[in-house]
Amino acid sequence: MRGLSDTVIRRSAGSGRSGLALVVVVVLMSALMPALALGRDGGRDPKAAESAGPVFSRIARAFEESDAASLAALVHAEGLRVTGHNERAGEYSPAQAVYFFRNLFQAQRTLVFAFRKTQDDAAGGFARGMADWKRRRIDSEKVVEQQIVLRLARDEGQWRLVEINLIR
Repeated sequence: MRGLSDTVIRRSAGSGRSGLALVVVVVLMSALMPALALGRDGGRDPKAAESAGPVFSRIARAFEESDAASLAALVHAEGLRVTGHNERAGEYSPAQAVYFFRNLFQAQRTLVFAFRKTQDDAAGGFARGMADWKRRRIDSEKVVEQQIVLRLARDEGQWRLVEINLIR
């Protein structure tokens, strides 16, 4: 079966300069059409998210540096839910989250914060990570070890922190 470009080339072959220009246009269009049909991103599904790995790395670095502002900047627009920190769960807006993290780091120093396992469900829009957090209170030499489960969700194309569960 002949394609459109075969038909145009045969009809244009004896037409001189205008025929040659038309052949060039048809050849270029046939080469570009597959790319245009796939979209600018090379055919990736626009809903398919990038890996959450770099965000988990930023979270670990912010915990180790006690950087409340960096952690608060990663909070989802709809807020952050924290469980296991007090007797009841806390809900924090992105603006309030910086104060939560400041208070968290004010009384203790992080010794190690490392993700043990991460689970990235980019197509589903969620990612989870389990981390080991070793810290000590500033007024004590006793090291406290705790596991933390963090959940990320997509927000305007970016991974954002939506939940922290401090496991006792």
